[in-house]
Amino acid sequence: MIQSDTVFRKIIIVCNDLSACDCMVKHFELQDYEIRSVNTAIDFYKAIDRERYALAIIDIDLPDQSGLVLSKYLRTNTNTLIILLTENVSIESRIEAYESGADQLIGIPVNLKELSVVIANFMTRIAKHESGSTDSKLRVTGSTWQLNPEEWSLLTPSGKHLRLTAKEYTFLNCFVSVQQGIVSRSSLLQNLGYTQNEYGHRSLESLVYRLRKKISPNLDTPIKTANGSGYAFSSVLELNS
Repeated sequence: MIQSDTVFRKIIIVCNDLSACDCMVKHFELQDYEIRSVNTAIDFYKAIDRERYALAIIDIDLPDQSGLVLSKYLRTNTNTLIILLTENVSIESRIEAYESGADQLIGIPVNLKELSVVIANFMTRIAKHESGSTDSKLRVTGSTWQLNPEEWSLLTPSGKHLRLTAKEYTFLNCFVSVQQGIVSRSSLLQNLGYTQNEYGHRSLESLVYRLRKKISPNLDTPIKTANGSGYAFSSVLELNS
């Protein structure tokens, strides 16, 4: 989990019901959380591009895009914990929510006491997870990962060899010299030969998603999204020459 002391208290609420949103904001601000609230998917994307959040509370029924899509985006690109809100609390909707990457599904109208307990449990989990962290921006996970330039492969700390495409190898090789630092999107696009436009950014995001899936089916990898500015590899990555 990538969190700093400040991020640890940050929650973003995405809710189409202005009255319900206002109630949640006031309730959790009284509990010393730093709350950001938006009412549409587009405003959500703008918000998370500027800041990191420990937790997102998202209404599935948004006017411009399903909250399930937002959940999938967060799960793919961040370590943010996700609570989805819905009026339809059926087995099917629960399965759909969890398949989107949500950590919890809560029914509408929201019971603030229940939601408070869920959030408190999540924050305790984050605190325990962070207790071994030595960096305020990136948590070093596992041990050494090794890139093999002759075979275009990645050796994981567990000893698993992963065959890489040329683009995947080039992407990972960008992190060898920076060692847990952030590589900008602009630099990655240039190294990968992608255009510096929306198409290029989408190509980069697709590459990152495929590589994360190749490393771990549940997307738990050292490849971290760095607050919209680029990416970082949060473990030691070495070139095996």
